Amino acid sequence: MADLYPYKPGEIEAIVLPDQIVGVWVNKVYKFYKVVYIEPIPRCDAIEFDFGALAAGGVTAITQLNLLEMPDREFGQFRGFVIDDITANLWQGRSDGRYKLNNRNGRLTRATDLRDPCGHTTEFYVHEDDFAFMQVLNPTDYALTQTRVAFYGFRYVLEVAVDASGRQYVWSPGKPENYPPNVWTRVPATAHL
Repeated sequence: MADLYPYKPGEIEAIVLPDQIVGVWVNKVYKFYKVVYIEPIPRCDAIEFDFGALAAGGVTAITQLNLLEMPDREFGQFRGFVIDDITANLWQGRSDGRYKLNNRNGRLTRATDLRDPCGHTTEFYVHEDDFAFMQVLNPTDYALTQTRVAFYGFRYVLEVAVDASGRQYVWSPGKPENYPPNVWTRVPATAHL
């Protein structure tokens, strides 16, 4: 049975332990992996992304968050917080906005920390080459010299989970020819859910 509750309120926790199975959701298909190793990524200035100076009312380009890039067979579980007077849109894939409704996306601001002190509503996952992107807006009437967003969380090292015939488990809901393992945790690594 899948754990379908990856965005738990409270302080960030690893969603799985070593030797447990994760189903990573990418492009409407789950691929399954066994977790080998977990490493915490602390809340620190080393995992800050500065989008640079921004004029009053200015908007940056959609920028790849290359500091969150994960190597093959790894995924990251991240939460983010805004440091400066900006609003930030998160994208997973250059055109797939996170925190989305029918015609609007939620944004991260400095007030997000006040309303959600543990940051669980900001949580997202990055798997291998499924990159995260961000666009920053300056909603103030003054120029900013820095536009920073910081991230923290966990890094997971994986190995392919195989079935009895030695093939990687792959499952697309609604396709009976494929099937998931019996026990696994859902990892939504892309925005198109």
